[in-house]
Amino acid sequence: MTGWLSVIRFDEPVSLDHVGQPGRRGGCPLSPIVWFLRMRTVLRVFLAITYLAVVLVPLWLALGADPGSGGPAYELSMATGLVALSLLAIAYVLPKRVRALSRCLGIDVVLGVHRLVGLAALAFVFVHIVTVLAIERGNLALLDLTSAPARARAAVVATVAMVLLVVTSVWRRRLIPSYESWRAVHISLAVTAVVLAGLHVWWLRHLVLEPRFRWWFLALAVLVVAASLRRWVWRPLSSWTRPYVVDAVRRESPTVSTLALRPSGHRGIRRFRPGQFAWIRLGSTPMGFEEHPFTIASAPRRSGEIEFTIKQLGDFSNGIAEVAVGDKVWVDGPHGAFSPDHHRSQGLVLIAGGVGITPMISVLRSLAQRGDQREHLLFVSARALEELLFREEITELADQLRLRVVELLDKPHDGWTGGTGFLDAQVLATNLPRRFGRLDFFICGPPPMVTGVITSLRKLGVAQHHIHTEKFDFV
Repeated sequence: MTGWLSVIRFDEPVSLDHVGQPGRRGGCPLSPIVWFLRMRTVLRVFLAITYLAVVLVPLWLALGADPGSGGPAYELSMATGLVALSLLAIAYVLPKRVRALSRCLGIDVVLGVHRLVGLAALAFVFVHIVTVLAIERGNLALLDLTSAPARARAAVVATVAMVLLVVTSVWRRRLIPSYESWRAVHISLAVTAVVLAGLHVWWLRHLVLEPRFRWWFLALAVLVVAASLRRWVWRPLSSWTRPYVVDAVRRESPTVSTLALRPSGHRGIRRFRPGQFAWIRLGSTPMGFEEHPFTIASAPRRSGEIEFTIKQLGDFSNGIAEVAVGDKVWVDGPHGAFSPDHHRSQGLVLIAGGVGITPMISVLRSLAQRGDQREHLLFVSARALEELLFREEITELADQLRLRVVELLDKPHDGWTGGTGFLDAQVLATNLPRRFGRLDFFICGPPPMVTGVITSLRKLGVAQHHIHTEKFDFV
């Protein structure tokens, strides 16, 4: 391909059949990819074993415990309570930015597991409560916060906090439209649930006095405390010596700006995979609460300079255009596994909706930087022409790469000769090569768009392991 194809004829699909093999010039090095795939497999097996241990070890600990006068109901209440506490600890730790998890599994998978484990913990809590109440009728008094002992009040409030966590997450946009407010509420409820659940066990006293239970509780406590200190103390303090300074603020469209940052007094993030993201925080100190995740739009540079292209969607992003050159910015990254560098691809199909072009431009810049010789296909969809970002640069990149571009506008202006409408199965089928099953598909954009494209690709027969997404839906 020799240039930008602004006028796309859907009856002339591009051929990607003779793509470069992995390991050739421009392809991903074979050994790092194999290493990554093996590490990801090992990590997934480890996580599966850990999850089983979290469920089975408490059940094993409950076996042989003195049932007292409660009989099977007492044993069931003890077992479900222990499992619930263990799952709650794991759900609390998962979103604490453990890079090994996000790099190998992807942030979507990590947060998906976080949600499932949290829901499982709440389910075990309800079973625990029902069985406790079934042991004796008088236990109903434990629900009365005015007269119940401290251990019962802690359990009740922790349960309410867990219920509110689920409710405010499922109906986040209805109940708490502001992301910043929701995040503050979510973290506060999570800390409340974990702390009070721990106090409930401590104030019960009888289990913590037995050695086998004591060691399990101690392991959970160490895990939670270590994750909290690492996330909220160590990481911000370690960032203090690695500030970034705003080098430029560029307007890409009326609602999108690019923030160019350079490291101040350090080498910066020079080694990241195109498509990864980072959390950024504005202000004079890295200690604070308000920070947001954005994809790194630039290619890796030896200078350590990085760029973020941000759409104005909320209070934080709206303030990006007002940031001045020389202001300090704190960066926590890179994170995520949304990168073609992690796959032995024979060719890439990049699908972007709106500002979802940011990881794709990072990928294209990196491919051009490496002199990639494979053939690639880029789908870009937007509502209007001004929302098609980086058009001139992509024209230049298309001159350097074997790249074809398909543009779609939902609301085209008069004289528009490109594609119109939505990126559906028909558009994909018309433009994809005959042997598209060998390619890797990377999709980024609004969640409804991503879901629709995935459905279309699945209908076309694309295997699930060739479809890669990152929705940035942190609920």
